[in-house]
Amino acid sequence: MSTLLIVGGGLFGSLAAAYARCKGIEAVVFDCGCPGAASPAAAGLFQEKWAARTLRPHYYYALPLLERLYPIQPISLRRDDGTRESLLFISPSAILEPQPIRQQVTSVGDGWLEAGGQRYQGWVYIAAGIWSGQFLPGLEIYGKAGAAFLFAGEREGRIRQGEANRQCLAFVRDRGTTYFSDGTAERVYSEEHDRLSLRRAAEMGLTEPIQRLWGQRPYVPRGPFFRRIATGTWLATGGRKMGTILGASFARQLVENDLP
Repeated sequence: MSTLLIVGGGLFGSLAAAYARCKGIEAVVFDCGCPGAASPAAAGLFQEKWAARTLRPHYYYALPLLERLYPIQPISLRRDDGTRESLLFISPSAILEPQPIRQQVTSVGDGWLEAGGQRYQGWVYIAAGIWSGQFLPGLEIYGKAGAAFLFAGEREGRIRQGEANRQCLAFVRDRGTTYFSDGTAERVYSEEHDRLSLRRAAEMGLTEPIQRLWGQRPYVPRGPFFRRIATGTWLATGGRKMGTILGASFARQLVENDLP
């Protein structure tokens, strides 16, 4: 049995690695830790209605995998009027590959990749987010950047609809801190976007952030991308704001249907 070689240790790559191992397939993840990766900044929240009609099948396909591999937590966020929004949650820290090989993958081919001057043979799954285009000429991909912020202490979970249709979220993503995001996703990101996000956080009682989490979500014009690009090589990207769901759906497609 071949080894699954994964380019990228974000949500897409880590979910594929975890599911492959669950099925008895050895998986090796390469991630050089490039600044701007989207997954460490992800909220980890999901619900059915957040999936557009065309993406709803991915939601149903992903859930059994997520339920098998991780404890899915229900989370209730309070609106300003006292009503509540119910969501599901898996912390990205529970998914992300803990010890990837910290080498940059310099080239890939049909069933092989090169990293650190060494060639590795096996099935190749390219899950490199906004950097995926370098492995498939002609792939139309772009990033939309945003920043989330961590604040000291654990606050009550809240959700608020802000101006310009911004959905502001504050909840305990990781123990001891409160995570805030307003969903900002901009192709051209500036300090002004940080300022506006922090103002929205302050309106929810969150001041003096202890950490800024900045990342670029990958977008593909015609929607999420999953394709076998050679006999032994696949590429998946375009997770938008649905990295957990699409990553799980594509991992299941790869491991259950495509690998020999």
